[in-house]
Amino acid sequence: MPRVLRLALALVLLAALAIGTVASTSAGGPKILDARMTGIPTAGLVIDGVTGGGLPWVLDSGHAKLFADGRLEVEVEGLVLVRDGTNPVTSGHAIVTCNGAPAATSPNVPFSPSGDATVTTQVDLPASCLAPAIFFTTATDRWLAVTGF
Repeated sequence: MPRVLRLALALVLLAALAIGTVASTSAGGPKILDARMTGIPTAGLVIDGVTGGGLPWVLDSGHAKLFADGRLEVEVEGLVLVRDGTNPVTSGHAIVTCNGAPAATSPNVPFSPSGDATVTTQVDLPASCLAPAIFFTTATDRWLAVTGF
């Protein structure tokens, strides 16, 4: 293959990659957090200004994603009390912290007796969101699960 043709092909591929990257970024913004979650290990633990629930909780599976445009996706499965494996809470929501302090809160969502909940929403983020963390909390803002462990 002539050298000029190889160079032209390489430039076309490079341009296609650049356009694809710009399109995906502008469509929803890059992910700024994509992390597993864990249950609160000890009662009342305070992280980033968010106070933990009154008892330890355990989580079968939990995952959270936060995008630069404010899209927030949180899923918890099997989030129950350590002491008896139950979930007495009927609704919850997510709190996003940035720069070590609460920055945004999602609407409440149903929280099943088996400890399953899904938050899919859009939140307003500050211009700078350093060291973000996402909490799944009770309706009274007591966290039960958090990212970062």
